Amino acid sequence: MEKLEISTERIFLRSPNINVCFRMVIAGIIDKNKFNTVMDSVCKKHPLIKCSIEIDKNHKAWFVPNTAQLEIEYYKSEELSDWQDWYTKKDNKPFDFLNGPLVKFCLIENPDKTEIILLGHHVIGDGVGYLNLVKDILLALDNRLETTPEITPIKKEKTGKSPFILPKLAAIVFNAIWRKTRLCFSEDDYRAFFEQYRKTYVPKRHMHTINEADLKKIIEKCKKNKFTVNGIITAAFSAALIELTDNYPDSNIRIGVVANIRNELETKPNYCMGNYFTGVSVKAKYSPKNSFITNTKNISKRISDQLNNLKNRYLAINFLSAIDKDLLESIVYGCYGNFPLPVSKKIGSIIGEGKGKNRLGISNLGHYEFSGYDTVKLLDMQFLSPTLPANLLSVSIITVNGKLNMFLLYNEVEMKDDVVELIYQRTMGLLLE
Repeated sequence: MEKLEISTERIFLRSPNINVCFRMVIAGIIDKNKFNTVMDSVCKKHPLIKCSIEIDKNHKAWFVPNTAQLEIEYYKSEELSDWQDWYTKKDNKPFDFLNGPLVKFCLIENPDKTEIILLGHHVIGDGVGYLNLVKDILLALDNRLETTPEITPIKKEKTGKSPFILPKLAAIVFNAIWRKTRLCFSEDDYRAFFEQYRKTYVPKRHMHTINEADLKKIIEKCKKNKFTVNGIITAAFSAALIELTDNYPDSNIRIGVVANIRNELETKPNYCMGNYFTGVSVKAKYSPKNSFITNTKNISKRISDQLNNLKNRYLAINFLSAIDKDLLESIVYGCYGNFPLPVSKKIGSIIGEGKGKNRLGISNLGHYEFSGYDTVKLLDMQFLSPTLPANLLSVSIITVNGKLNMFLLYNEVEMKDDVVELIYQRTMGLLLE
C-alpha cells in the first residue's frame, strides 16, 4: 500500500463520537494462534486497518502504511462476561492516530462459542466498509479468503459530476476566510477536546432484537402498504420521539438517513473499506391527526424524494469535496468545542452539526444471510453506528439470518434510560399493531 491522502473523510477525523462497532458470535472455540493468522491475512487485503495518520506542513492528512501490531485482546467469559464493557472502555479512549492501528479487536471465549468484537474509527470505513471487513474475517476463518489488497482511492469519484455551482461558490468563500484565520490543532489539543466533550456527552445504548416471527409480520405490513422496512421503522421512531419527549412541539422532526453509493461510483468499491455513502437530512411532520399508515407514507415519500433527487443526493458530497480538508477537520472543534471558529461552526450548521439539533438518525445495513461456510457457523451479529452528537437518538440496524438486531444510541445527559425504553416499546407497538 502506498501513502494515501485523506479527502472528505477528514471531517470524521477529530469527531469525539465517530466509532463503528461489530460483534460476531461464532459457534465453537477459535484458537488464539488461528485468529492471529486470520488477521494477518485480513490485513493484507485491508491494509487501512493498520495505518497511522500523518499531517504534513501543508495541512494535508495522509494514511501511512504502518507495521504496528494489531490490538487484539483475549478473554475467557469468566473474565469478561459482557462484551459491552469492553466496548465502553475502548470507545471512551481516543485512537492513537500517530502510531495506529485504527481498529481494535477483542475475542471472548465461551464454553461453546466465541465472540469477536471490533471497534474501528469511521475515518477508514463506513458501516458497509466495516461489514466488508467482517465478511472477510469470516472467510479467513473458513480458509477461503483471497488476500489481493482491496485499495481504492480515498478521494472519491462522484459519478463523473462536478460540484454544483452554488456549493462550489460557497466553498470558495469559506475557504478564503479559513485561509486567513486558520487554526491548527495538535494531538494534545484533540485529546483535551475529546476528554472535555465526553464530560457533557455520556454515550448510552439499548440493545434489542426483533425475532423472526415479528419481523415477518412487519415485512407483510410493508408489502401490503408498499413501504420499505427502513421507512416504517423510521416513521415509528419518529412518532415515539414526538409523543414521549418535549423536543418537537410542532410535531416536526429532523431525520438523518444515509445511503450506500458504492454501485454508483466509477471505481465500484464494493468489497473494500473506505467511506462511500451519501446522506440527507429531511424535515418531516408526524401528524397526530393522521393514522400511522398515512404518516409512514408521507415520511417515506419525503425521504425517497430527497434520496432519489440527484441534486439533493450529491449536494453534501459535492459541497464537502470543495471545502479545504483541514477546514473539514475543524468543524467538530467549532461546533462542540470552545474555539473561535465561526466559519467552521457555520459549515457545521449547514450540514446539520451542532448542539440541540434533536435529530433522529437511522443507519440500516440491511438483511444478510451468512451461510455456506465449511467450518464457520455464525450465530449472531450486532452493529453499532457512531453516536453522532447532533442526533437525539441514533438507531443502528442489521438483519442477520432472519433476525433484526438494533441498538438505540443516545446521550444520557439528554435522555434517561426509562424514556428510551418507552420509546422502543411505543415503536414496537406501532410496527406490530
